Amino acid sequence: MLDNYFVLSYLCLIIALQSSAGVGILVLGTPFLLLIGYNIVDIFFLLLPLSILTSFLNMIIMKLTIKKIEPVSLKELFKFFIACVPSIIVGLFILKFFQEYINFKFLVSTIIICSILLVMLKDKISYKINFFRISILSIVGVIHGLTNSGGTLMSLILSTDKQKIHARYSITIFYLLLALIQYGLINFIFKGSIFFSDYVNLITVLFIGILLGNLFINFLSENKYKLLINFLAILSSIFLLLF
Repeated sequence: MLDNYFVLSYLCLIIALQSSAGVGILVLGTPFLLLIGYNIVDIFFLLLPLSILTSFLNMIIMKLTIKKIEPVSLKELFKFFIACVPSIIVGLFILKFFQEYINFKFLVSTIIICSILLVMLKDKISYKINFFRISILSIVGVIHGLTNSGGTLMSLILSTDKQKIHARYSITIFYLLLALIQYGLINFIFKGSIFFSDYVNLITVLFIGILLGNLFINFLSENKYKLLINFLAILSSIFLLLF
């Protein structure tokens, strides 16, 4: 796979998008790999390490280059672990026992569309933001464990009431934690892995993508940043509807 220049170019693109928006590798990589014949479990083992490395390196870059950045509070992290970890386990066990019965094309497309509608209607719903976020994080965990697409909903929620810099940093932190938890659990539950045949190509596209993404974010205004998050969600939905 990693000697195919089209695939490498695509990986570079989604790494750049994740470096700019906080998400991209799992959101857009999952439907792409489904399109070229990978099954959902193999996709997890292939994309999760790449997503973890990208988020981790971008977190370091942001900490070094942004003077004033709002840290993620321990309270928010606690909510994340309480809400997400049990629900990721639920999602992975559903996947383990029912994956042959699930239409992932329809499921993931529906999830992404519902994510966008939820955010559009958030201000019209009477939920308080804390309750809303805890509920959403629980849903995110199940969705992510089952389809790799929970980050779409999480990024849409985290980007609604924060400035661009803080939203990007929060999404990066939570997406890193989400991928780490999922990768640990999927290794335990499915006990398998995919080994990259060409680490040189992978490392090359990783660093090029991160560089491009961190350059691109400087040209995005507040509104354009939030539009990018929505664009990623819609684009991934279109991908899934086409295959």
